Amino acid sequence: MQFMKKLASTIIVFTLLTVCACSAHAPGTIPVGTWQYDLLVNGVEMGKATIQNSIEDNQYVYRFDLTMGNGTTRSQDTIVETLECKPVKLEKHTYIKQTTTEQKMDIIAQCNGRTINLIENNMKSIITLDQDYVLDGNYFLYMLIQNKFKKGLQITHNVYDPSIERESAIPVTIKLIGTETISVNSVLYKAWKIEQSIGKIKNIIVYLDQHGVVLKSSIKMLNMQLDIIRKD
Repeated sequence: MQFMKKLASTIIVFTLLTVCACSAHAPGTIPVGTWQYDLLVNGVEMGKATIQNSIEDNQYVYRFDLTMGNGTTRSQDTIVETLECKPVKLEKHTYIKQTTTEQKMDIIAQCNGRTINLIENNMKSIITLDQDYVLDGNYFLYMLIQNKFKKGLQITHNVYDPSIERESAIPVTIKLIGTETISVNSVLYKAWKIEQSIGKIKNIIVYLDQHGVVLKSSIKMLNMQLDIIRKD
């Protein structure tokens, strides 16, 4: 179970990283589309990810699919929000195959204000949070747009993910630093730089292209560096 929680922590980092989007010519709407990424651990390719953002039935639907270890670890997340990025529903399906064991985690969280109807591997419960929260979908991008991508802007909110903490939300902060020229896959981009912290995880840097989509993000955790790099 501890391994599952560590994996869940990594996944929430990457889902958050890949939806906080802005650009040198700041977009006025949340981008929709599908993007492919490579996942590197200490410089070695360990997996791949697909991110899809869409509008369905007047709601944002964000999907994040992650595969690691030739399919031995798979995760599928779906986050549904209103067009004002209020929480509607979170669905997470994770599969991990180790040498002698297999683990599955299926979570559905239906949001109704601070009350959450939670299903964990077919076990039902009702959770009432003591604070407002958002899901790890488009909220932070929405707030960047609302604040016109002001340099130095800092945004903090609590993000709910029951795969990490089922009865409380995790504090997340982003800060818009400014623009920087970076190279991704031998192509130069003028990108926006964002610093981010998720709970106790600091040292998170995110770079975004002119269309408002993540180019690259890096996380340092103890002796490990995790990178997600977009494939063009």
